[in-house]
Amino acid sequence: MNFGPYSEDKCFQIESSPLLKKLGKGLKATEFVLLRDSSNNTQAAWFIEAKSSAPKEHAIYVEEIRQKFTNSVQLTFAACLKRHRDTEEFLPLEFRNLDLEKCSVKCVLVIRNFRKEWIAPLQESLNKEMTSLVKTMGLSPTSVVVINDEKARELNLIT
Repeated sequence: MNFGPYSEDKCFQIESSPLLKKLGKGLKATEFVLLRDSSNNTQAAWFIEAKSSAPKEHAIYVEEIRQKFTNSVQLTFAACLKRHRDTEEFLPLEFRNLDLEKCSVKCVLVIRNFRKEWIAPLQESLNKEMTSLVKTMGLSPTSVVVINDEKARELNLIT
């Protein structure tokens, strides 16, 4: 799957960022965070995780995805709040001025060649696993989404 193209100012390549590397081993992160325009002249932070497949047994798989989303949301917000030294140099411009109070969050798992009928059971498992992050961060109940590459294309995430 080819994601983008995106404006450099609106795309934080968190998984390969020096900030994540600086924090050391043990942290898992999503591929990237994308700022997209939302309603009421606000922005939404989309945390994107891409997978080439998903196993029939979801337990370990969704735990890994939960870790990636949780770490990425926390690290991105901490960076925006300048909780880490030299954060400014690691964050794209739009993230430095992000209004966290009004910014909505979307955690999007994109799976290549994933049939529509397989989405609902995985979505349910991931929703259960993500409950603590959704509740503690005050996110919308619909902030966690599982989609396939077809839907990702419709949402202009991939080309």
